[in-house]
Amino acid sequence: MNAFALLRLPQDLSFDEAQLREAYRTLSKEAQQQLADEATQASLTAAYQRLLSPASRLRHWLEITGHPGSERGTIDGELLDWFTKVAQTLQSTDDLLRRREQCQTSLAKALMEGALHQGRLQLEGCQMELQQLLQQKIALFPAIVDGSIAPEQAWRCARDLGFIEKWQNQMRERYGKFFF
Repeated sequence: MNAFALLRLPQDLSFDEAQLREAYRTLSKEAQQQLADEATQASLTAAYQRLLSPASRLRHWLEITGHPGSERGTIDGELLDWFTKVAQTLQSTDDLLRRREQCQTSLAKALMEGALHQGRLQLEGCQMELQQLLQQKIALFPAIVDGSIAPEQAWRCARDLGFIEKWQNQMRERYGKFFF
């Protein structure tokens, strides 16, 4: 399945997410009006989800343009440093949240507020840096499309994006726990 064609989008990596959402909404509405079967709606949803994720979009584009590769393999050396940073941030956040859960009194909870605030700031800072890293990788898309970046480097970019997205999801999950 070519997700770009199914959603009637140009077979390009660089498009606005609003354009993707609008294409999906329009086609979903058309499918509902035509009383399309569930498989059609499921295909539209799968295509939308595939193109929404930059890592998945790049992998899909590489596959449909005849550049087969592997989701396993090397990643950018710069990203190796992030494994430690992300792991430390997540572990310190988990420890902090665990300590908060152990607080039995209002006073103990109040005394934790400063540490919780610092933990949120640390998590937000790491999230912002990951977002910048994600944008740097997405900025390579035009060079990938025009062939300036070799397919094996493009697959490395897709792997890097996959890790970044995974880390962002883990950070978002932890961040949400601060408010429950």
